[in-house]
Amino acid sequence: MNKKPKKKEGIARLMELAGTKRSGLTGACILSVLSSVCKIVPYFTIYRILKKLIQCYSAGDSFTFSEVSTLVIVTAVSAVLYGIFAYASAMLSHGAAFDILYELRMELMEKMGRISSGYYTANTQGGIKKLLLEDVEQIEIFIAHSMCEVAAAVATPLLTIIVLFMVDWRLAIVSLLPILCSFVILAMALKKPDGARLQKAMAEAKAKMEGTVIEYIHGMSVIKIFGGTGNAFKRYRTDLNSFTETVRETAYYNANGMGLYYAFFGAQVLFLLPAAIVMLGHAASYAQVLPKILFFLVICAGLKEPLENMMNVSVDSTKINVGLKRIDELLAEPEIELVGSGKELTAFDISFENVSFAYPGSGTNACDHVSFRLHQGSCNALVGPSGGGKSTVAQLLLHFYEVDEGQIKIGGVDIKEVTHSELVSKIAYVFQDPFVFHDTIENNIRMGNETATFEEVRAAAEAANIHETIQALPEGYQTVVSDDGGLSGGEKQRISIARAMLKNAPIIVLDEATAYADAENEAKIQEAFSRLSKGKTVIMIAHRLKTIQNSDNILVMESGRLKAAGRHDELMESCELYRDMVTANERRDNWTMGKETEHDEA
Repeated sequence: MNKKPKKKEGIARLMELAGTKRSGLTGACILSVLSSVCKIVPYFTIYRILKKLIQCYSAGDSFTFSEVSTLVIVTAVSAVLYGIFAYASAMLSHGAAFDILYELRMELMEKMGRISSGYYTANTQGGIKKLLLEDVEQIEIFIAHSMCEVAAAVATPLLTIIVLFMVDWRLAIVSLLPILCSFVILAMALKKPDGARLQKAMAEAKAKMEGTVIEYIHGMSVIKIFGGTGNAFKRYRTDLNSFTETVRETAYYNANGMGLYYAFFGAQVLFLLPAAIVMLGHAASYAQVLPKILFFLVICAGLKEPLENMMNVSVDSTKINVGLKRIDELLAEPEIELVGSGKELTAFDISFENVSFAYPGSGTNACDHVSFRLHQGSCNALVGPSGGGKSTVAQLLLHFYEVDEGQIKIGGVDIKEVTHSELVSKIAYVFQDPFVFHDTIENNIRMGNETATFEEVRAAAEAANIHETIQALPEGYQTVVSDDGGLSGGEKQRISIARAMLKNAPIIVLDEATAYADAENEAKIQEAFSRLSKGKTVIMIAHRLKTIQNSDNILVMESGRLKAAGRHDELMESCELYRDMVTANERRDNWTMGKETEHDEA
């Protein structure tokens, strides 16, 4: 039986993600090793010069520059080459890192467009933000800097150790003893399973905390109004304390091991000095031993930096592994699969055939054995109490989720047999909560059709009754807006409507599209909808029933089930739920605030 190949981790996984940029990273690492060689050479040449000086001084001989000129030239050349190789290595690694960063982010964004929308409800905004920004950015930093440092951190100590043994094997062994002890301590600490568990727990706690912080900031106005800054948002305090406790636990867990590691790591001099005293006591001449001792004292101090880099890389690699696992978890998310090669939609009637669907973890069907048929070119409405399943029906039509049972067809074609790009090109959706991107108003509208001319953009804005508002802005259609400010809710809604109009799709879904419009603008928008919907299949999700009374077909939803379907007059006679909803709407429209009358008091 074939064993499933073990999933790569750490640097091996990074190299796998690097793909075509792997050769650039390899070249950067080779150049980093060459720069390490050049960095070591001056230590050896200076030692040789120092040895010559001490020998001449001890013997009483005169010293001439010609005796060490070759060593001086080698020292200068190696210093220049070190700079060249280090610069070239940095250029290659940074170039490869930015390319990999771009490709990875694009891969993640494309993946997010192919997975179920349930992923976004199961994960906080902060967690997704951390994955796309911090985790990916950490990989870029590791590739651009740490990978070359890994090569240098391995090459430099190895080359240094070779040089040390060439100079004196006894002092070399003494110098390496504390380093070997520190590495044994570090290796024992890294091997403990609780260490990796705590690193993962700390990353997860941080992601959860950041998500809660974002939610807390978004809800700040509500918290302040209701005076709940201290108590109303307990989850913020709980998640913050949980992260703090995880950091504290990780710090205490690593305290003993890291303390011992650092204690041995910087103790070379404590080992060298006794060995040097012994050697000097048994040496025939100080001139033979003193250059070696001075050389070891200098070079062992310089050895600490690359070894510290190696230790930091080991710690960083643990963090990188946590980030890589989170990225791999997203890349492994099941996609909304395409059945077949992808069919083209040529007709635009819509049918739900015994469709059932439950949101992940909910336990109840948001859409329960729903069946209906909407004719091409008809105007249809979805009504019902809140939570009845109206928006779920629209989201299933857009294939945001896979249905648990049944089929959804457009023009007789199961949407599972249609590519995502083909499906969304045929449907224009105006959401209940409008969203505008940080861009110009023209570009926000042009999202509906990127090839549209400015005249077409303007015509769509006029049809959506937003043109005059845009013209009144300082830079007109070139005014930069964002979802956080610059436009009112009603204005953002009309931008969304203009975007849908410009798309000119054969199927239109309006999810409470007039929710933010005042009475005057609502009438104008309804007129625009009438022009927009000619010859198209329209689905309107509405709570204000007077806006949909002239629809060709009204579907009444309750608790995920289709309770009734028909025209307004038919439903007023046959459907008690619809009749009660119409009565409630009329009471709401006639509601006023004022003093109670004597009759009311009676």
